[in-house]
Amino acid sequence: MITKKTDLNQIHTKIRDLLSQSNMPLILSHVRPDGDAIGSIIGLSLALQKKGKKPQMVLTDGLPRKFQSLSGANQITRSIKGDYDLVVALDCADKKRIGSPTEIPDIHLNIDHHITNELFAKTNLVVPQQPATTAILAEYLPLWGFTIDKDIANALLMGMITDTIGFRTSNVTPKFLHLAADLMEKGADLPGLYHRTLTAQSLPASMIWGRALSRIESKDNLAWTTITLRDRAAAAYQGRDDADLSNHLSSLENIDVAILFNEQKDDKVKVSWRSNAKFDVSKIAMQFDGGGHPPAAGAEITGGLETVMELVLGETTKLMQGKK
Repeated sequence: MITKKTDLNQIHTKIRDLLSQSNMPLILSHVRPDGDAIGSIIGLSLALQKKGKKPQMVLTDGLPRKFQSLSGANQITRSIKGDYDLVVALDCADKKRIGSPTEIPDIHLNIDHHITNELFAKTNLVVPQQPATTAILAEYLPLWGFTIDKDIANALLMGMITDTIGFRTSNVTPKFLHLAADLMEKGADLPGLYHRTLTAQSLPASMIWGRALSRIESKDNLAWTTITLRDRAAAAYQGRDDADLSNHLSSLENIDVAILFNEQKDDKVKVSWRSNAKFDVSKIAMQFDGGGHPPAAGAEITGGLETVMELVLGETTKLMQGKK
């Protein structure tokens, strides 16, 4: 667990006090939100609503279509509307990942599981041993005075499923599976959530995959490919994310590290690394002002696609050759 020099019991007491005393909390997560970000923001917000609070859920990039069936998803907005008396960041390793830090002078509470977390809030609870931020909430919401009903359980289990690619990542533990089973006992629909978030795929997403996979390259157990702005336009794909292609790349046989270069507007490239247990790709991501976990990390890098690719492939090769 990563914390400032504060006793863990004091942190939990502080979190319980912050959430109980707030009436209009602002709940935020990161740009290009994944299932863990969305499950965390919805799960905590629904728990707060059950206590009579009026939380405001904000995701700068909005909500991907496959998550819109979750209870509470229709309450998510793209921008801050109205007053708030508490700011909570979930699943964010640093303040920049929120997407609109200039609008938010202070983050009061930061709950996350990334080992690269910068402890940017006044109160920080970071548990890198947990494979997902939703798992932290599943474990501690009762300690903070909240009950978990079926809708909250669905949101939390969805985040746990997606951040471990269906319980397949190397950081899944018996404790994590026990938390998932407990959420199922509370009514969470594991088969349905698994299908909607990991199996079902839209036609535009499939077209993105087809274009990117046709360009895949590999050398010395390193594989990489790109999603370009032209790909996104041709497929009529509305999001800025990678349509979960980076997770598919992690399953490539005889590949130790896979990289997906996702071209963005304004001369930026979102880079996603996936690796097996041999290499800690969070170290490379941190070089580019990014972060993440040893087996999965990312960074947004300014520059043209070809320039960024050359730079990232060079640094990744150094790591794999033991030169870093």
